[in-house]
This record gives sequence, structure tokens and C-alpha cells, in this order.
Amino acid sequence: MATTAKKSGRKPTAAKKAGKPIVEEPSYLCPYCNTMKKRSEYYVSTDPLVKTGVTSMCKECAKKIARNYDVKTGRYGDCTKQSIIEALERLDKPYFEGLFNSSYVESNDPSNKSLHSDTWEAYIKNICSLPQYRTLRWHDGDIASTYMAKAEAAVIPVEQQLQNSKKSEDQEVYETYQKNKASVIRLLGYDPFASEAENDKPLLYSQLVGYLDMGGDNEDMMRNSSAITIVRGFLQQSKIDDMLAKSMKNIGANNRAGEIKSLLDSKQKISSTISQLAEQSCLSLKHNKNQSKGENTWTGKIKKIKELNLREGEVNGFDIATCKGMQQVMDLSNASILKQLALDESEYSDMIAEQRKLVTKLTTEKNSYQEITRILLRENLDLRDTLSDNDLLDEEDLTDLEDLFSSFGDVVEDDEEEGEEDEPSES
Repeated sequence: MATTAKKSGRKPTAAKKAGKPIVEEPSYLCPYCNTMKKRSEYYVSTDPLVKTGVTSMCKECAKKIARNYDVKTGRYGDCTKQSIIEALERLDKPYFEGLFNSSYVESNDPSNKSLHSDTWEAYIKNICSLPQYRTLRWHDGDIASTYMAKAEAAVIPVEQQLQNSKKSEDQEVYETYQKNKASVIRLLGYDPFASEAENDKPLLYSQLVGYLDMGGDNEDMMRNSSAITIVRGFLQQSKIDDMLAKSMKNIGANNRAGEIKSLLDSKQKISSTISQLAEQSCLSLKHNKNQSKGENTWTGKIKKIKELNLREGEVNGFDIATCKGMQQVMDLSNASILKQLALDESEYSDMIAEQRKLVTKLTTEKNSYQEITRILLRENLDLRDTLSDNDLLDEEDLTDLEDLFSSFGDVVEDDEEEGEEDEPSES
């Protein structure tokens, strides 16, 4: 009977099938919900380095992000473009603006028989099923590509950076050179370095400007000639120093010792000549005690005024800040700022609260400084009386207290007007 069953070609019984092992579907841990889920509950990963072949986020977690799931209420929210982009980035899936628009139309078109519940389902279906998108990742999408293009465009090669830096430095040196040259020609009436090499002129003009500016009177031809000679001497010393540096590198070759000695002697002679000319022409500070460098500049003049103790020459910042003209400018500026801000009620509330804190702080500080000022004023008046009784006080150097208090006149008048308005009118 058994032989007959085999020859008849009948299929094996169910009992024989039961002996064959069944392969279970693999499961993976989703790090976002911390749950083991089957392979079918994940999207297929397009990253060739991912050995599991699935995305790191499960379908359910991606859906919650794309549809703005609220954990507290347990309900889904609106499906927005930003939420879809966030979900796609975590899934390593690309975002395309055109595909998003078509998916939106697909999910909201009543005539579509396969109508999806939302834009997310339509988009993820298209991105995973259409052959042109199956192998693409997040960096292949519109957002990542645009970002990389902007980043690459913003990156400047190192060679270009160095070139731009050199151009900027050269431009700055050239502008300074032109400025010093114009100053020298203006002060002397001619160009003393017209025949000099072009590369040496920036150094020559920059040094000569300092000597011409120091004296103030540039009609002394002997002094000007000495200054020009001294500047040329410094240039010669600089060139000798460069030659010495080159010679010192190969001091043992071709008997460089004699050459170095000759250069040192030449430098010593030039230095001696410079010192003599500076002493004879009173160009150095050592031999010119009555003048200092920069005394004819604006800073030098201001310093001299301060040394003379001319009180009226000092800048009175208080009077400038409290004048009516500055107050009008400040009012116009504040009005313009408020108009541009266009604040709403909540922002006004926050601003008023912050201003309240500031007003309280400043009021406390004002009261403290007011008391300090009162004490100092009382002591100052006592000191005035004492100095006046002993004929030690110069009345011209004193400030009239009424003039000093005049800046608060408007404040006092405003307070008086407010007080009058608060009084009830007599019937």
C-alpha cells in the first residue's frame, strides 16, 4: 500500500508539513517609543549602511510627528508642512515641494477614489512607492540641497581669503601713504621725496609727517632739511639691517665676516649723523623740552586747554543733554520707534511691567543720590563761606546755583500744573 501511495504522486500530508520550521518576522526596537515592533511596522531604509534595512523610527511615531499628536489629549492635530518635514528628516526621507503640493491635492480632491486621510499618508505613500524616489535620502531633498548650496557658496577658499586679506591690507597702506604724502606737500610746499624709489616712499612720508607736526612752524628751512636727512638716514639703516640679516644666515661662507663688519661701520656712521642733526635742530625730545609730539593736533590742543584749567572750555554734557533741542529730538525718536514697533496689548503689558521695575529702581537710586547731593551742597556752601571770609575764593570760577537749577525749571512747572489740575474747581 505504501508503494502504491508513492507512485500515485499524491502530495504529502499535513502532518509532514508541520515538521518544517516557520520563520518568524524579525522585530526591532524603536528608540522613540521604546517598543519592540515588527519589520512591517517600519519604513524601508534607503541608507545602504543600515544593516536592518528599516528606518530608525517606526511608522506610528512618524505619523504622530507629521500629524502633531498631542500626548495630553491623545488626539491628532493638523498636518502641516513643517511637521511633515520634521518627520521626513527623522526618517531620512527627502522632501520635495512639488511632491508635497501634489500630495496635498491628492488627499483633498473629492473626485479621487483612493482618497487618503491626510497629506502625510499621501506623501509617504508616494515617496516610498514611486521608483524615482525609492533610493533617495534626506540630503537629496529640496531643503538639504538648498542648504548645502548656500553653504558651499558662502565658503571662500583659503587662497581667496588670503588674497582678499592682502588686498585689504595693501589698500589700507596705500590710503595712509597718500594721506601722509598730501600732508607733507601741504606743510612744506613741495615733494621732498619725488626722486626716491616708490617702495620707500610710504616709510619716508610717515616718518617725516611726525617731525613736521611736532614743531608747528615749518618755515625753518634748516630744521626741515635736517628732518628730511634724518628720515633718509633711518631708511638707510633699515636697508643695512636687511643686508645684515642676509649676511648672518651665511656667515661662514665666502668670508662674510668682513662684509658684516663693513655694514656695521656704515650703520654706526649713519646713526652718529642722525644724532648730531637731531641735537643741532632740536628735533629730539631730549633736546627740545618746550615741545612735545602732537601738540598741534586736536588732542594736543584739548590737553593744553585742560592744563590751563579753563573751566569754560570743558564740554558740558549735562547742559547739552538737558536742552530743549535735544528733548525735542528725543521725543521725535521715541515716537518713531513706537510707530515702527506696532506693539499689541500683551507686549504693552510686558513693557509696562518692565518699566515699572525700572522706575522703582531708578526712583530709589534718585532718592539716594538726592540725599547725597543735599549733603555735599550744604558742605560746599559752608566751604564757600569759609573761603570767602578768608579772601581765598575767586568769584569768577564759581557757578551760579540759580543757573544750575534752571534745568529743573520745566520739571517744577509741570508738577505745579498737574497739582493745579488735580484741585477741584470752586462752583
